[in-house]
Amino acid sequence: MKNNRAVRLLSALLAVLLLVTFSGCGKKPEEDPTRGFGYSNTYNSASWTHGNNTKKLDTNVAAGARAKYTQLKGNGKDVFTIMIYMCGTDLESRSKMATYDITEMARATISDNINLLIYTGGCTQWHLGNGNVISTKVNQIYRILDGGQADRLVDNAGAATMVANNTLESFIDYCTENYEADRYGLIFWDHGSGSVGGYGYDEKYPNNGPMAPAKIDEALTNCGVKFDFVGFDACLMATLENALMLAPHADYMIASEEVEPGIGWYYTDWLTALSKNTSMSTLELGKNIIDSFVSQTAKDVPQQAATLSIIDLAELEKTVPAKLTAFADSANELLANSQYRTVATARANCREYGTSQGVDMVDFVDLASNINTQAGKELTDALLSAVKYNNVSTSMSDSYGISIYFPYNTTKYVNNVLKNYNELEMDASYTNVIRNFVNYQTSGQVSSGGSTNPFSSLMGNYQTDSYSSQSSVDLISSLLGAFLGGSLNGQSSSTGSYNPLYSLGLDLLFGRDMDVKPLAEYVYENHFDADLTWKNGKIELTDKQWSMVDELVLNVFVDDGKGYIDLGCDDTYTIEGNALKAEGGDTWLALSCDEQNWTVIPYYYVSATYNEDGSEYSIYGKVPVLLNGEKAHLILNFSNENPKGVVAGATYDYDQPVVAKNLTAQNGGEDLPALKDGDVLQFVCDYYDYNGNFVDAYPLNDPFTVNGTIHIGDISIADYKVLATYQFTDLYHQTYWTTPISR
Repeated sequence: MKNNRAVRLLSALLAVLLLVTFSGCGKKPEEDPTRGFGYSNTYNSASWTHGNNTKKLDTNVAAGARAKYTQLKGNGKDVFTIMIYMCGTDLESRSKMATYDITEMARATISDNINLLIYTGGCTQWHLGNGNVISTKVNQIYRILDGGQADRLVDNAGAATMVANNTLESFIDYCTENYEADRYGLIFWDHGSGSVGGYGYDEKYPNNGPMAPAKIDEALTNCGVKFDFVGFDACLMATLENALMLAPHADYMIASEEVEPGIGWYYTDWLTALSKNTSMSTLELGKNIIDSFVSQTAKDVPQQAATLSIIDLAELEKTVPAKLTAFADSANELLANSQYRTVATARANCREYGTSQGVDMVDFVDLASNINTQAGKELTDALLSAVKYNNVSTSMSDSYGISIYFPYNTTKYVNNVLKNYNELEMDASYTNVIRNFVNYQTSGQVSSGGSTNPFSSLMGNYQTDSYSSQSSVDLISSLLGAFLGGSLNGQSSSTGSYNPLYSLGLDLLFGRDMDVKPLAEYVYENHFDADLTWKNGKIELTDKQWSMVDELVLNVFVDDGKGYIDLGCDDTYTIEGNALKAEGGDTWLALSCDEQNWTVIPYYYVSATYNEDGSEYSIYGKVPVLLNGEKAHLILNFSNENPKGVVAGATYDYDQPVVAKNLTAQNGGEDLPALKDGDVLQFVCDYYDYNGNFVDAYPLNDPFTVNGTIHIGDISIADYKVLATYQFTDLYHQTYWTTPISR
């Protein structure tokens, strides 16, 4: 039953702890085979690797750091111009989120010494004043005054896209020319995608993509303004890459490691506090912004997570770059010495953000400490010192306030990130870590006997020895050579996953004259070579085979007479000794508004946080849908407070590298956007016909119309022809399926 989800998860984890030396948080990876698996996207809230650094304000500054650009007059005499670059986008048109935050600003007490300026645009429908206040045709500039009054300063600022650096420049120039101040703050309001894309999504120019970090840098350089702080009321922007980019332009950065809830920052309290003393230190101001955001998230959308930190950019640019290079050199040395497994295990075992979008943003402190070199320890200390204040939801353990890109779940963003790195002149050694790691990962995928889909297993064409046809170094070298030469381009996924990998741009990653023999030798010695056929209801693996497993989930399919409906995956499994037991597939998740009529849904496990005794846990999954005709996914949360689960939010999907804020769902309060009565959900799932063809966005069941509270249940699917298979993911992030269990 799904209301026993946490018990089942913890039972599995305890089985691993007791029987297979589980490598959980804080365990240092070794190259020797260990039996830690199943911990990808699973976190332990009872223990932070480096101690919980939340709610601890650090006012110290490392020796040698430059003086701050902003020097305060004190005694409340400082004039503060705060620029809010508000690209309203679908957050406003669909969900009134910009209106909600502007209303928070209007409720604040605004001192005469504060110039609160908002640049609006990027949106097809503004809801403020019933849509009669802010223009959808042109960009505008407003000033929020005390008492909630809003003055329109610029009626027509042009109609340019807000993800263009020239548009940002024009706003900053206007503010500094017309509202000269002692302190300047800049807040980017919209979606964000961390290092894979950058800032923003303009709804009126959907094909433009985000504003890359290098373009933000260009705008700030051209304006020549030194900011007290730059903040991102957007997802995933608390990255080292952004911090290094902003260091020449600002004293502090305030941003979130994780995907933000749609409600974003809570503006009323910190603006009121600042108005009482416009000479408040930036660290105190940052603490106010951070604490109000985290506490308001817990109050309004408790099922969603919040992270926010303030980073001293003056200290970071002094202390981190040299240590970053040394750390990257040490990681490159591990890879050069055929210790890919050490690095891969460290990456798999660290806190990850934007997990449901697979953007590969991870906490950098957690990653550096997991790799466990002396250089990693020194970098960890420098990063922790540069993060001056950090606050997170209780479920967000090992979130220390600064993240970085490190590919593992997917390679589709590698080229984009490396392009951004080149434009930012990112540390060359760290760029090489990315290239070298992906070299191993793609080599393992090209050479594997795994697959990108379970079709062969479902059709009974399972090969018991994954490497039986390619069990020599020479043959693997030949495969890699053919891959690099392009002759494998266009091969079907049944022979491996190199067709989608080919789009990476191989000379950028591998180099034209690369010797593939060392990679082939490593892959030959370190591959998941297992018989995944059931024998007496069990699959027995050796210690070495288990050591190659990064993740294990139950995958459930329904044979509808024409093909296979993929209902998704759940991290439910039972291990006894070295054996996986054949269980699962009897019931599956469903939604209902009356708890009588249930609709089966596709469900995909995303992540879990738990403490050691199981008294506290939080499990997230996603449900692909068309929400009123738009591609989206629902966020489901199961916890000790809501063991039956709740629909915690919804997020829209984009073709661009954009990570959307999480919109609130049920029980968001009357002022908060919600999945409302009359909204139509069409559940969609993957589908394979009997010829092995993949069909995207297959509609599962009739549309589901919201009418009251959405309930989550676990119902029998025994009336259907169910095939359950367990999906193994190896350390190259290649997938393998067991033979199916028929129900």
